[in-house]
Amino acid sequence: MNRALLVPALAAILLLAARPASAQYASSGWTEYRPQSTFFTLGYQMSQPLGDLHGYIGDASFRGFTFDWRSLLTKTFSGGVRFNWNRYNQTLPNFAQTTSTGGTLSGPVYRYADQFAIEAIGHYYVDTGPESRFQPFFGVGLGGVWSSSYQQTADLQLAQSGFFFIVSPELGLNILLAKGSTSASLNLAVLYNFSTINFRNVSNSQGIAETIGLTFAY
Repeated sequence: MNRALLVPALAAILLLAARPASAQYASSGWTEYRPQSTFFTLGYQMSQPLGDLHGYIGDASFRGFTFDWRSLLTKTFSGGVRFNWNRYNQTLPNFAQTTSTGGTLSGPVYRYADQFAIEAIGHYYVDTGPESRFQPFFGVGLGGVWSSSYQQTADLQLAQSGFFFIVSPELGLNILLAKGSTSASLNLAVLYNFSTINFRNVSNSQGIAETIGLTFAY
């Protein structure tokens, strides 16, 4: 074969072979929408203590975070796992308490309580249509929570810890920010946490938590 014709022929074959791959690559970009099946949520969490926990530490917690992994099992229901942490703390300037010997001790008291939960979660998503930017959902989490509490009065310290049961009903809303092969949404949610945590005068620790986070879906 003439060498002058061989090089253009090989180039034409290579271009034809590469064309389907290039078209396939272009169609799989960020803006090419496809149904989502897996969700990751990372969020900041605030919490207000209720019941006995509020009696022990009255201040709201502004130190918390949450991480969710969810996978769609049906079109409107997902299952997954959640990790979250909240810290409650308060300093009482003048607090009187009875000691183990029957005496009375007065002075400033510093208290904190950490709660780190691991839960299996399930969520139902309200179908608002493919063009809607708003997706309400509700769900529940069941699992365990590691509790660590600490109190210090002058040079007297008391620490208690343990692993307990927790259940967390949740109501929330995803607001779509970007839609494509990977989607991003603003996640807003309110949870009620009920646990069997017990320490000092606290029995069955409870609280309301609010989540502000980002959800990435693909």
